Amino acid sequence: MDIDKEKIISEAMLDENKEHKLTETELKEKRKKIKKITNELKKIFCNSDKNTLKLVENIIQELAFMSVTLEENRKYIEEHGVKEIYMNGKGQFGYKESVESKNYNAMIKNYTNLTKEIINFLPKSEKKDAGEDLLKFIAGGNK
Repeated sequence: MDIDKEKIISEAMLDENKEHKLTETELKEKRKKIKKITNELKKIFCNSDKNTLKLVENIIQELAFMSVTLEENRKYIEEHGVKEIYMNGKGQFGYKESVESKNYNAMIKNYTNLTKEIINFLPKSEKKDAGEDLLKFIAGGNK
């Protein structure tokens, strides 16, 4: 493939990537979902002292964001699968793991670790019940 064709393909790919930016409506909807999940997670800590709530507030925000992002990636993977086609510099084609699949796999590990960490902030008397509530929430698909 000559340099002009590579440049055209590269520019087209960059243009396509710019088009994937969320619209204002999509961004508002995503923020709405994040806020809903944030509020649901905060309910689990409603009986905690203010200092504990202050400590876990950022973790809750990150969990909510990851929850929505994981859901988006999961939908993409369900529709498109876990592999995507690629072309190397020599014009050869093949398949590789999709970006969404890689993102999902990395994020689900972090999500799981943060979930375990946030449970540690609960009083011992509440850990079992709240931990079960948190697991039910996670298993419920965060709808």
